[in-house]
Amino acid sequence: MISFSFLPPAGSTGRAILTMIGAVALFSSMNAMIKSLGGHYPLGQIVFFRALFAMLVLWPMIHRAGGLCSLKTKRPWGHLARSCIGVISMSCGFTAITLLPLATAAAFAFTAPLWTTTLGALVLGETVRWRRALALIVGFGGVLVMVRPDAALLGQIAAGGKTALGCAFALASAALAACAMISVRRLSATERSTTIVFYFMLAGCLYGPLIAGSDFRLPDLHDGMILASIGLVGGAAQLLLTNAYRGAPVAVIAPFDYTAMIWATAYGFMIWGEVPDGRVMLGAVIVIGSGIYITLREARLLRQIPSPLISQTKMG
Repeated sequence: MISFSFLPPAGSTGRAILTMIGAVALFSSMNAMIKSLGGHYPLGQIVFFRALFAMLVLWPMIHRAGGLCSLKTKRPWGHLARSCIGVISMSCGFTAITLLPLATAAAFAFTAPLWTTTLGALVLGETVRWRRALALIVGFGGVLVMVRPDAALLGQIAAGGKTALGCAFALASAALAACAMISVRRLSATERSTTIVFYFMLAGCLYGPLIAGSDFRLPDLHDGMILASIGLVGGAAQLLLTNAYRGAPVAVIAPFDYTAMIWATAYGFMIWGEVPDGRVMLGAVIVIGSGIYITLREARLLRQIPSPLISQTKMG
């Protein structure tokens, strides 16, 4: 049996942090694989494989929760809404990955906590005091730094430029991920985390072939292995993420999600020769700083939410 004695003891904060870093690394690897297939296969086909093979990895969790009996629900419409929002967010995120440098796509994904806090106030009536409100303003200012809404951008939008479209899809993905989190908060009052994840993945399996339609094509062995790995790696990352949030407080774990910027920059440079734009990096620092501050301020609120549910906001 392989020994992992070099790891901190089970249940420790150190192990939870390492688990979180591992989850982020796997999600970043999955994004790199998605980018490598971008343009070769329809979006729906990638979503289908992501959901199908992730479900295989997540099945042991469902089994431990009680198997098929644990999937019974009295809130089918709630699951339908959450799953539709989540799948559309995933689709927008995958599209952004194919259109933008990986580091840029990752930077925009970091806006999700800003959207979650905003929607929490608007939809759930949560109180946002002046410190978090100020952090929100600063965070969205960071978005403006990255996007730089000037005449050049407007020209790109009018011409259907790839970068402008990628930014739009990335922001839409983050905003929809926040909407999904709001839905999860509502469902968590009565539903198991495994049930919510299952219906989300099931929606991906149904939605993928539907939007791919006749463009759905049989991959060769190499691409088929990559497509399967996207789902397997994504599912494994989901498990690690859940275990990380179980092992330590949200305020301790969540900031390590931003290590995705390191992985995205490394993959982008090594595989595609992408060098992050200085403006994007500056905006990312502003967004990350405000996101960490908001996470720390909301830690008391988030501790009231079952930890496994928090990890479900990861759409990628």
